[in-house]
Amino acid sequence: MRSTGSRWTWAIPLLCAAAVAGGVVLTLQVPGADLAYLSLDVVVGLTYPLIGALIVTRLPKHPVGWLFCVGGAGMALQALAGGYAAYGEPRGWPGTDFSAWTINWVFFTGFGPLLLLPLLLPDGRLPSPRWRPVIIVLAGGMAVLELLLMFRDRVWVWGRERPNPIGFVPTELAAVVFAAVIVVLGVAGVAALAVRLKKADPDGDQRRRLIPVFGAAAAIAAALVADSSMPPESPVGVWLMGVALPLLPAATAISIFRYRLFEIEVLIRRTVVYALVTAVLLAVYVGVVATAHELFRLGEGALEPVLGTAVVAIAFAPVRDLAQRAVGRLLFGNRSDPAAALSRLGQRLEASADPTRLLDGAADTIARTLRLPAVAVLAADGAPLSVVGAVPVDGVRLPLMAGGRREGELLAAPRSPGEALSRADLAVLDDLARHLAVAVAAVRLTREVQASREGLVIAREEERWRLRRDLHDGLGPGLAAIGVRLDLIEAKAPEALREPLADVRELTQGLMGHVRRIVHDLRPPALDELGLAGALEDLALDAEGSPEIAVSSPDRLPELPAAVEVAAYRIAQEALANALRHAEASRIEILVQAGPRRLVLQVRDDGRGLPEPLVEGVGSGSMRERAAELGGTLERRSPRGDGTVVTAVLPL
Repeated sequence: MRSTGSRWTWAIPLLCAAAVAGGVVLTLQVPGADLAYLSLDVVVGLTYPLIGALIVTRLPKHPVGWLFCVGGAGMALQALAGGYAAYGEPRGWPGTDFSAWTINWVFFTGFGPLLLLPLLLPDGRLPSPRWRPVIIVLAGGMAVLELLLMFRDRVWVWGRERPNPIGFVPTELAAVVFAAVIVVLGVAGVAALAVRLKKADPDGDQRRRLIPVFGAAAAIAAALVADSSMPPESPVGVWLMGVALPLLPAATAISIFRYRLFEIEVLIRRTVVYALVTAVLLAVYVGVVATAHELFRLGEGALEPVLGTAVVAIAFAPVRDLAQRAVGRLLFGNRSDPAAALSRLGQRLEASADPTRLLDGAADTIARTLRLPAVAVLAADGAPLSVVGAVPVDGVRLPLMAGGRREGELLAAPRSPGEALSRADLAVLDDLARHLAVAVAAVRLTREVQASREGLVIAREEERWRLRRDLHDGLGPGLAAIGVRLDLIEAKAPEALREPLADVRELTQGLMGHVRRIVHDLRPPALDELGLAGALEDLALDAEGSPEIAVSSPDRLPELPAAVEVAAYRIAQEALANALRHAEASRIEILVQAGPRRLVLQVRDDGRGLPEPLVEGVGSGSMRERAAELGGTLERRSPRGDGTVVTAVLPL
């Protein structure tokens, strides 16, 4: 896919790298040159234009890309101007006075814009319209500082100062304004990113994209504050900035390649290998030349470049291979190591305690493994089981087959629009799909078993309710009528029949008591007589001489299935009994809440809480089992210093 930017954009990092290299080589020939600020020029001049070119090639009008390029170019020009002035002045080269003057302000032409980057990342716009006055003030301060640097009364070239022929601004004043402006710029950038993070979805891609950039901006702001608070002669602040400044392009690169910050196309992403190799080898070259110059001083400086070139030639192949592997892992994940991908997926599946949630996070694992923007695992009926990003509408669709049955489908989106996944990607996805198919089948079977179990429990309770109604409304009154008739017959019967009739009447009364016990065991009578809320209040009233017991429920509960009513009542009964026996509480609360699809029951007390270690007894196990039979959950916990809370969630 052709990039939308012009190819000449890549001339920017190449020219910056050439300027940095020229400045370093010239400066190293100058005895006693202060190299601290030159190090800043090197790290910024090599890293910022590279990221800027990547962005501009894809998005030519994006201001962030151009700020990266301008930031690196300003620092690279300082390196070249400083080296030219320091080395060329003793040799009578033309234009050295102009170069010496330029070095004092051209760096801020790049340093200022790069400090504006955190305010505009990632979309090139401010966090909100309220920030417009802020950036206007910052831009005005930068312009004033640029003029102060141009016309300050002294010229500084790598540690050596002399009067500025056109200068009239005291250097001390320029230094104070410089410190104030860069600190305000750094803090404003961190504040802008913090605002963006606060507005971003906690689980969304935007937040993940911004976190690395926010960390880099915070490190730069800390380095700026440290440098401004230290004495001018201290090199610590400069070295801190030398470490912190490359973090911003590095963090932006991570967001680009791992989270597709600007959706850079694959063609541009592959150029990172060669750009990275170029940057590393240039750094090696500069390091070898500098080391050789300081240690050996070979041939009055003639042999150092030759030695550096030889080292670069030898190191080219291994550095390229290392860069290809590193960038490949960054961009494409573990596709070259299918075993690692399978191991990671297996660990994720194994970590799931609930069989019905076996696939939670499976799509996220696959997406992170292969650096894909969106992955979805669908059931056979198309229902999403695990999704990261959005359900892909294009890309790869792999059937999930287990035991000859189609269990579902694995969907994987391409890394960038129009970019097809490679054979290596497809091979890893195919291996993952076979393991996912077994997991999807396990989830389906578990849900079917759970649904069957719930159906059996519901049918059992409904049948118990029917039997109780028949016994209570049919057999019970019939036996009572028989008892009444026996009393009438006994009153008129001869003396010889009264004793047998009394035995029959006693047997009838025993049968009536037995029927009442059966009716009570089939279903608590209070549920039919008072409803769930009334039955819970009846439970509270039965606990005489107990702690204060309060029942809270809606004025009118919806019609509940018989199984849910019984389960809620029995769980509340057991939790209340546990609180009365063990909690030593002064107050117990029973709360009932009904939603559109679930009933929530909570029993809480202000007692001594659960023991440590917690050993679950028969009663607690029965509560958990009653909830699980209906596909619900039960949780027992002890908030610190606040007794025990038992919460049951039962689906309706």
